[in-house]
Amino acid sequence: MKNHQANNEEAEIIVEKYPVEVNTIRLVSERGGRAQWLVETDQGRMILKRELRKPEKMLFIAGAHKHLQENGFPVTNLIETSEGELFVGGEDRSYVMYEKHDGSPLNYYSPDHLRKAMAFKAEFHEKSKGYSPPKGGKKRRRLGKWEKLYRWKLQQLEGFKLLAANQETDPFSELFLMHVDEIMKRGKRASEEIEQDSFKLQVQAYAEENRFCQQDFTLSRLTLKDGKAFMKELRSVNIDLPMRDLRIMLDKVMKKLSVWDVELCCEMLRAYHEVRPLTKEDLRILWTDLRFPHLFCSIAQNYYLREKKAWSDFKYLAALKNVVAIETSKSEFLDRFDEIYEKITG
Repeated sequence: MKNHQANNEEAEIIVEKYPVEVNTIRLVSERGGRAQWLVETDQGRMILKRELRKPEKMLFIAGAHKHLQENGFPVTNLIETSEGELFVGGEDRSYVMYEKHDGSPLNYYSPDHLRKAMAFKAEFHEKSKGYSPPKGGKKRRRLGKWEKLYRWKLQQLEGFKLLAANQETDPFSELFLMHVDEIMKRGKRASEEIEQDSFKLQVQAYAEENRFCQQDFTLSRLTLKDGKAFMKELRSVNIDLPMRDLRIMLDKVMKKLSVWDVELCCEMLRAYHEVRPLTKEDLRILWTDLRFPHLFCSIAQNYYLREKKAWSDFKYLAALKNVVAIETSKSEFLDRFDEIYEKITG
């Protein structure tokens, strides 16, 4: 109880900097230094969030939020302070406040919801164009860094192979060794593709358009309002190729289904294409990032570095089996580029 009271006092101090009259403040969640309060005001319900981000990093993200808002994108309104600032910052933490919106959650198992989410993401990428960050904002940039990331992940897999070879009675390592060489071949091919001039020209073109992407495209940050997807919070953004967002979303959906569903994938990409047309060059970038075994690398890293300490060996093994099924069934999809391009754009 004392912690809640202390946190509410903290929120009260921050909210005083905003041009609202407060009725009540209630702590909604607190984890890992982050916190979220529901603030009832004379102007409606607001959410106050504490993030463990230095002001210069938050300035870039809050500026992106404002950019989307001013371009008419369906995102909650960011509330400015009485001094016209986008957030309240401290040494190692920042506070943002925005309107609270209610609606229906989106479901990963609903094709209709997935189509709405992809149409939403297409508009997000289109409206992000031309972003000019506020002065002093620290850019979060992944554009042009794929080569380094791919190489690092492949080197990790080589190291994990050595660890697995010394664990002969470990079912996870046994399954890992059965598939790692074949999967690494695909990863190396993807690594070669991003070294090509055509890929580098695409990176340059997007860099000149000043677009941004989400760090992690997830349905939990969206809600359905008036039959369309609406963003109830913008957690983070990054300067990167838009196709990375699509790869993350497709991987996330197929992971839940435990198989690469070609028809559903085409439906999702078609929904995106209808709002923001995909070129062949866009799709080739997406294919390259899908070819790279991100999911396989992630579960191997989690297991061998024990990053999910609460997971049992059985849960790790089940997760690896799921990823292997996805990576294996994805191969057919990747081999049908021209046919699928026509299905998406035709």
